[in-house]
Order: sequence, then structure tokens, then C-alpha cells
Amino acid sequence: CGGDVDTHWGCLEGHMFTELIKQDAAGNAVFYPTSSTDTVTTVNTWDCANGCTVSYWLSNTYHSNSNEIIFMDENTPYVVDESDIFSLQYSEGCCGVSTSDNAGEACADVYFYYIAATCEES
Repeated sequence: CGGDVDTHWGCLEGHMFTELIKQDAAGNAVFYPTSSTDTVTTVNTWDCANGCTVSYWLSNTYHSNSNEIIFMDENTPYVVDESDIFSLQYSEGCCGVSTSDNAGEACADVYFYYIAATCEES
């Protein structure tokens, strides 16, 4: 992507910066990608000045203009609730930096692969 500003997912020097973030009272937490996410070969993180931690990653399957990105990671499951709030972000949004040069609109369909928990009455 080096220098290509019109991309589906954004990137810098080949690294992807799009991530799925869970938002909660304790702060934002990056859910995916992780180092064990399918097709992700490298994940690195850094802490932004505002306290947000973001990741940048490489994939052997996806690139900045892929029609879709699938973050599948059966080795790193999470417990989630219907009231949880998630966002799909480029790291600039979480860090609150370099957003002045962004333009246009973006939207994505986000689907979760899950196993429903069942409760047994005692």
C-alpha cells in the first residue's frame, strides 16, 4: 500500500491498522487481530498518548484493498454480552490523531461467530 491513500482498510508500509475494539468503562481493548488470528502473520502494538493501545499487523491473505477481512481466531475466544459495544477502527480513530486528512464515508458489515452459552438450573 506504500503511498496509496485510497484504500478500503487503510495501511502504512504494508501493515494493516484496522482492528475490532471492545469499548467499555475501563477503556478500549483491541479484540482482533491477535497473534493467533488466522491469516495474520505478525501483530505489533503501541500505546497512544491518550491511553489507547492499538495494533498493526501483516497478513498472508488480506491487503488494504481486500473486499473483506475475516478475523477468525478459535484459539483466543472471548466471553461477550449483548450489551457490549464494539467498533471497527483504524488506529488513528482510537488514538485520536491524524484524522484531519480523512475523508469520505466507510461502512462494514460485522458478524460474530459464536457459541451460545446455556445455563443449567440447580
